[in-house]
Amino acid sequence: MNKVHALVFSMMMLLVGASGLVVSDTQTLPPDQAPMNQFGGDTSFEAQCSKSSFEDVFTYTWANFDVTVADNWRTAQIQAVAWINGTMADDFRAFLDGLLDGLIPSGGDGWLSSDEREAVRAVAADCVEYTMTRVGVRDGEHHRGGPAVDWRNATWVEDGVSIDEWNMVPERHESVRSCTSFGSSDCYEVPVSPGNARDCDTDVVNVDECRIELMLLGTVDLHNIQSLETLTLAMNTSNISRATYTVTAPYVEGMRVSLFEECEGRDLLHGGTATPLRGSCIGDGSSVATFAYNELGGLVLTIMPDRPNSFWPAGEDLFFDLTTIPPSVDEFPIWTPIAPENGTTWLFSTKFSSSDPTSIVIGEWSEVAAWFSDEDAVSTLDLFCYEEESESNLVTESRSIVITIGRDVDFTTVACSAVDAAGQSTPTRHFHVMRGFLVNTPSNSSDVHDNLELVFTNITTTHPTNQVLLDVEVVVGLEWGGDGPTYYDEVVTLGQVNLSQEIFFSGDARIATPGPLNVWFKYSGTGVYERIEKSDIFLQKIGSPPILSILESRWTGTEWVMNGMFSDPDGEDVTFAMFINGENVGSVQSTGNSWSVGPIDFQLFEPGAYTVTVQGCDSSGMCSISERSLNSTSALYQPPLGESPEDGGDSGTGFVPFPLYSSFMGILAAAFMYGRGHRKEQ
Repeated sequence: MNKVHALVFSMMMLLVGASGLVVSDTQTLPPDQAPMNQFGGDTSFEAQCSKSSFEDVFTYTWANFDVTVADNWRTAQIQAVAWINGTMADDFRAFLDGLLDGLIPSGGDGWLSSDEREAVRAVAADCVEYTMTRVGVRDGEHHRGGPAVDWRNATWVEDGVSIDEWNMVPERHESVRSCTSFGSSDCYEVPVSPGNARDCDTDVVNVDECRIELMLLGTVDLHNIQSLETLTLAMNTSNISRATYTVTAPYVEGMRVSLFEECEGRDLLHGGTATPLRGSCIGDGSSVATFAYNELGGLVLTIMPDRPNSFWPAGEDLFFDLTTIPPSVDEFPIWTPIAPENGTTWLFSTKFSSSDPTSIVIGEWSEVAAWFSDEDAVSTLDLFCYEEESESNLVTESRSIVITIGRDVDFTTVACSAVDAAGQSTPTRHFHVMRGFLVNTPSNSSDVHDNLELVFTNITTTHPTNQVLLDVEVVVGLEWGGDGPTYYDEVVTLGQVNLSQEIFFSGDARIATPGPLNVWFKYSGTGVYERIEKSDIFLQKIGSPPILSILESRWTGTEWVMNGMFSDPDGEDVTFAMFINGENVGSVQSTGNSWSVGPIDFQLFEPGAYTVTVQGCDSSGMCSISERSLNSTSALYQPPLGESPEDGGDSGTGFVPFPLYSSFMGILAAAFMYGRGHRKEQ
């Protein structure tokens, strides 16, 4: 029965996935994996139904979903109808047939039968009851959740789900035929791919293969709502489009929508996306929501999401703040206590040799949104920031505040305010933007070895408007590999120096791997806006080559082996190659911090002198060698086992630069390919 369950689960996912009430974490199947494997394996039926989505392999033409909240607000009934037309119907049947391949005898044969359809119907409702919904309703103060809050808290009521379909296996089909039944006496089947005489009638009386309808009726538990004064309805609409949701609530005196938000960009693949501040979501307008009241006075929400799976993994969440509290008086918007005070200074730096203008981010929208408060969402406020004697608003389309300062400008003033829909404005606050210092390396070189060295010059912390000396602290950060900066403990203190003085900074650069480095600065101080800045200094960490040593080399008859140890000062992976008289002709085995070559049978060579070299290169391309010189003449005369041949002439060197070699003396390279699995090999 488990195989039938897997089939039924896929059908169920179609129904619930179409309705948008499935878990949001969907992923694309690998191209070399058959779709059936998504639902197979040894996991339980419950586990399969609770964690998978169908929307990455199935699309529908359109769907309607009617959600009716019970009078006691404890449950809600969901009635859904999805239409699948044209080639989408073909794709659906082909998917079901492919899913059956290997599960039942008739699966994967290019035909879909009425018996297979009945198997789907048999336990689909059971699977629905295990699925997680995309919907959540919580009472209490309006909020947007957080790490410990799962908005998908609405769950299906046990034994409260039924499903049905129309025309999944059409009787009116040019190639319909009877089939051997395993469940009924009137089995028939149709090909999953349309034939040449395909007939897509528009007359609903004449059923054909071009249309399918799916129906779902179920009840979800809203989990013990205690108060209707303030409710938050959340809906995850990631990967949902071409659908309409109608949510009808019972009459509650004074019930209204105080705020609707469309929040874009939640990372569904990696997670960790910051929870948005209530009222700060800008939205792209793709999901439309309207609000009305029915003849009984109940609130009706009509929601039309448009978030196709091409946006994956960027998700979308809709929030509806419901309340019975009357609207407050429309007051002026205000600056919040965490907003920067009037007269706050933004410090920035430039590279000593730079002639390009510098872009200073006064604030990203994620922080600017917290500077203001209003009865309406802060996203509805109009923000205005102007530089002195300029009519160009510094607020970008993303609602961040960015100013561009030329090389010849050391100081400017920015005036900012927010205006609500009624034209009411906050007081204007003036902020100062000032170049605090120039920075470079002492040698003007971009190469960094063991230490990061910086020199701060042209230090200016005297406020140009009131001549107050600002106490400024700067923490230096180093970034490599794109994982964000790591900050040093040492603090650079500015403010007690003048323009002619210099401050030197030195930090251990061995924490970084070889490659490009970015320098960051973190500013703080009284009257100084706490911000981080990615400097325009570009540096390159120069690594050290691997360290190779030889432990032993020895003869056993006519065979010769050598082994040793290695390490890389920068912690990078090391790859190996072997050379004989300068020709790359063999392999090196490495395990842990040990390497070995051979045994090499010198009966394959002419007697004489040879140099065997092991080369180790790290990920940065830095290389070292260890080598031995030997003479095979005596060994080829087969001295007693265990004794070194006379005049073997082994002499070794340790860590030396990689040299140029003469060409190999006509010896065939293929003779030395002794393949023993190793960790890294060139």
